Amino acid sequence: MRLDKLIQGKKAVVFWSGIANLEYLGIIRNALTLTLPVVIAGAMGVLINNFPVAIYQTFMQDVFGDGWRSFGSYVWDGTLAVLSPVMVFTIGFNIAERYNLKNPLDAIHPVIVGLLAFCSLLAIMEPSTKDFAIPYNWVGIHGLFLAIITGVVSAEFFISLYKRRILRVRFFSEESGAAMSGVFSALIPAIATISAFALFKVFMSTLGVNDIHSLIYGMISRPFAGLGNNLGAAVLYNFARQFLWFLGIHGSNAMEPVMTEIYVSAMKANELAISLGETQPFIITKTFFDTYVSMGGAGNTLSLLIALFTVKKGSGMKKIAQISLLPAVFNINETLLFGMPLVLNPIYIFPFIATPIALTVVTYYVASFGLLPSSGAEVAWTTPVFLSGYAAAGSAAGSVMQLVNLSLGFLIYLPFVHVAERVQRFKFEATYNELLKASGNLESTYATLTDRPGEIGAISRVLANDLLNSIKRNELFLEYQPQVDCTTGRVVGVEALLRWKHANIGRVPPSLFIVLAEEIGFIDEIGIWVCEESCRQVKEWRDKGLTGVVMSFNVSVKQLGDADLPEKILDCIEKYGLDPSCMKAEVTESTGLSSDMGHNILLEEIRRLGVKIAIDDFGMGHSSLVYLKQFPVAMIKLDGSLVKDVAVSKISSDIISSISELCKSMEIELLAEFVETESQARMLKELGCHIFQGWLYSAALSPHACEEAIIKGFRTY
Repeated sequence: MRLDKLIQGKKAVVFWSGIANLEYLGIIRNALTLTLPVVIAGAMGVLINNFPVAIYQTFMQDVFGDGWRSFGSYVWDGTLAVLSPVMVFTIGFNIAERYNLKNPLDAIHPVIVGLLAFCSLLAIMEPSTKDFAIPYNWVGIHGLFLAIITGVVSAEFFISLYKRRILRVRFFSEESGAAMSGVFSALIPAIATISAFALFKVFMSTLGVNDIHSLIYGMISRPFAGLGNNLGAAVLYNFARQFLWFLGIHGSNAMEPVMTEIYVSAMKANELAISLGETQPFIITKTFFDTYVSMGGAGNTLSLLIALFTVKKGSGMKKIAQISLLPAVFNINETLLFGMPLVLNPIYIFPFIATPIALTVVTYYVASFGLLPSSGAEVAWTTPVFLSGYAAAGSAAGSVMQLVNLSLGFLIYLPFVHVAERVQRFKFEATYNELLKASGNLESTYATLTDRPGEIGAISRVLANDLLNSIKRNELFLEYQPQVDCTTGRVVGVEALLRWKHANIGRVPPSLFIVLAEEIGFIDEIGIWVCEESCRQVKEWRDKGLTGVVMSFNVSVKQLGDADLPEKILDCIEKYGLDPSCMKAEVTESTGLSSDMGHNILLEEIRRLGVKIAIDDFGMGHSSLVYLKQFPVAMIKLDGSLVKDVAVSKISSDIISSISELCKSMEIELLAEFVETESQARMLKELGCHIFQGWLYSAALSPHACEEAIIKGFRTY
């Protein structure tokens, strides 16, 4: 069975999705991803200082003087050089958010947990001997592994103590508010957490271990002593380096003693042989790895980048690839290591380790057969691919070897890229479905979708931003669903239904994007646009001779908070010279029959304009029928749940029968939505309802298709 078929089947995707979303792996990867702006800024600082073009270097030197690299260095100092404390804070923050999702009534401020994780890391670090400063060599990427461990342990330790209510200090005052109460609740667990890490530092010091980072890196490189320069040692070196990177340990730095002892020495021996006109004694050197194995950075991530460009348009992975391309050309790959991320990403562990090993073996044998000159002088690590190959080999053979290796790496990475895409899509769809459920059931704990923590909140905020952009670009549109008199088959009205087609997701249900529009404060603008576009469409149809069709448009509860709403609706109607009676404003029962007198007053003002009022979703008890006496309406639209059950539920049919009799006595039109079957239609007609809207007749249609439906009409019942 082909590898891609084996790892991309449905069961495989579910399996990989489960592995990739293991709780702590997910938290750490999310924390890494959140550091992406910092990582990209740092990568740009590195590139500014190390751009491998002599003309550029000379120009910068001439224009800005000897200190021209200061700017890039300062950018690096504030970003990649302090990535570990940034990361440890973000891990603590994410673990706190996870706790809050599970315990919304007992939430802790995530910033408190993030700061505790940050302080815990500093507590166990050995300060620089100079003025006891924070050691820059361990707060960057090199200290990431210990930062990850510290972030997880400190946050979980704090939360385990915080759960014990006996440890919480009770405090509340009107002056300080609830925020101070939360701070005091965390006081004792926070002190205990910092103290625990300080005691650990004391314990390690009594064992003679002052620098835990140095201990970790020393233990890693020790087994490689005396291995020698051969293919087996090179394979083992690559395995160790890549596996350490996967764990969040700076593999290149951890293996630096091995690199210096074996492969830098081999490079210098080759340089000496070249100067003496002798045969170069070593195939595998530092230049060998830099040129043929680590193209784009550790893991041959340039091949991964090429593979990422094969995923479908709009994929988040493709966007990361686009951002990462420029730095990767110069072998700077932090955006992939920490942005995708590759670190602690189980889907990529095999290709990330296997690709460098495969390239090492292939290049070694090509060189041993005399098809590739051995690497001589060191090539600057930022030299782009193909140029570096030519410089290393002294001929085009080096560039050809790089092309072969890039192709091989691409083939290894490709199936895993598509697995990652499917897993990402699988995860998104699951979260998106949860979001759809949440949009119809906003809990009191989280008043809005966008303020929710976790993935639901993150997707909501992204969609809200995309919706805002779509509104500004006028990308929303209307479709129209016919309302049919079943006795004549004639279309007596249409409902204007707002639609939004997202560039990546496709059509977003109105139940979701209307909620988001309300949250971002644009529902008023959208509502008036719907009214105006509906009026324009009526005018277009009437100019073609299509009269007698009433256009319904929806009014949200948020719009009823706008005192100018009646005037705005009148402006839309007058703009197209329409009779107000050809327009109908629909409100839901819970909105239209509200105890809020302000809402009812506005609806009465709209009715006095001559615009008809329809009550949607009527009949499921949001409010009392007595309101119909106080507020005359032109139409009642039956709640969809009643209509769907009318043919099988006596209770539903009895309710509809009662509403029908009431409508007759009050001279109110009755319309049934969601009519999908002939049995429903016949039962509704028997119960006195004869205006239908639903898929039995038609789904929502484009303006042109709806126009044809109005002309042709439908069958009768």
